[in-house]
Amino acid sequence: MKIRNTIKSLALVGTVAALLPVGGAMATGPGFDNMVTDGAGVISGCPADASGNCVILMSGDGFLQQEVTIGTETFIQTVIIDSGATAAGAITDLGFSDNTFIQMGAGNGIMGNQTLSEAGAAGTGNLFEASTQLLIGWAETAGTANLTISQAFWDNNNTGTVASPGETASLDTDDFVNTFTLGVNLDVNGNTTGKSMSMLQDVGMSDPSGTGNDFQRFIIEQRSGDLLTSANVAGTILGQVSSGDGTGGTATWEATDDVMAVWLGQRVALGELGASRFGFQSITVDPAATPAVDPSTVKTYSRTALDLSAAPFSWGTSAGDAMFDNFGTAPVMPPP
Repeated sequence: MKIRNTIKSLALVGTVAALLPVGGAMATGPGFDNMVTDGAGVISGCPADASGNCVILMSGDGFLQQEVTIGTETFIQTVIIDSGATAAGAITDLGFSDNTFIQMGAGNGIMGNQTLSEAGAAGTGNLFEASTQLLIGWAETAGTANLTISQAFWDNNNTGTVASPGETASLDTDDFVNTFTLGVNLDVNGNTTGKSMSMLQDVGMSDPSGTGNDFQRFIIEQRSGDLLTSANVAGTILGQVSSGDGTGGTATWEATDDVMAVWLGQRVALGELGASRFGFQSITVDPAATPAVDPSTVKTYSRTALDLSAAPFSWGTSAGDAMFDNFGTAPVMPPP
């Protein structure tokens, strides 16, 4: 399948999502795991949740359709990859894969995952990946978006180092990493009820003097509506108001508000002069109980410092902390 056809397929997934009704009973379907190819276009495997209860209905070059049984529930799984794909291994490591489930007798709904991967020319270490996941109707799962779109790009500056998913920028070379994930929940009328957005940008700038390393890391995390995990009653403290190193303040929010956290860390090597460090963190809260168009209801709390530590100013590291529960693991700067 050519790249242009793959892009059309990704667009088609979005169209299907718009046509299917949402808001069905929440359930847990099979996983997208355990599907592999032999390097000659033959697909095999069975989701772990099915415990081997898979019966092939139809198969061919780059195509597999099988019946998957989990307890009393039966699903039809359809897997598609590029015909003649020569790489062996997990289908998600291929240039293109599409993996969908339809539950028999469950009414409207679909569970699907489509991936796209394209590596740069040999020796560049560049890699682009994209994925689209649908959980519609019977496949809806509490706390997980109905539609999730992810994109990631790695540029290792022709170092020859092979880029891989989850990799961050290096301190020692001029490389670049950008990842973006958007999740959306919809109600039965197609209105957005929740949003989840995550963005990371890493820039590793090698120091020409050879006496240090330059680095910048920029992160945005946003959650709203039914994709905001929990309220923040205790508050996240960003220092005293007007303390001299930023506006400070304490951020609190309700469980259905729109909350965005921004974090920036930068370390610049200055040769024999030493190193310049800079850090910034902000939390913006848009209350759900007031119109979003009213700017007076939106509050932003921020803090800036010229001497950045290895961790954010205020971002817990375990369950029970509102920042950790809603936005995940705290970002960190690589050690100098």
